[in-house]
Amino acid sequence: MKLLQIRLLVNDFKKSVEFYKDSLGLPISWLENEMEYALFDNGETKIELLSRETMAEIVGEEKKSLEGEAQSKFLLQFKVEDVDKTYDDLHEKGVKCENKPHDRKEWSARVAHFRDPDHNLIEIYKML
Repeated sequence: MKLLQIRLLVNDFKKSVEFYKDSLGLPISWLENEMEYALFDNGETKIELLSRETMAEIVGEEKKSLEGEAQSKFLLQFKVEDVDKTYDDLHEKGVKCENKPHDRKEWSARVAHFRDPDHNLIEIYKML
């Protein structure tokens, strides 16, 4: 079994597409506005966006609540050449960061964290 892509279920499809395309600079390889589906080709593992509403209909969860605050359940990690420069670029684009670039000695890495429009946690990462 091989991981093909990660599908993020989003509340505001248009805003999420703009975030991943414009703020993160990921290339779109397939976009279906009517279906509210986008595929970003960022290497071997791809990222899909699909509206929560559409997916809820597909799996019969349309009556379940999306409300409630919880800790992050997963993290998208992007390897970058320079965490500080990438952080500055994202900050200039208006991305709200969770923390500033910092070294995690126990991971032998430099990292920074931010969230997408649906509050999914994202990490930029470079080995020290």
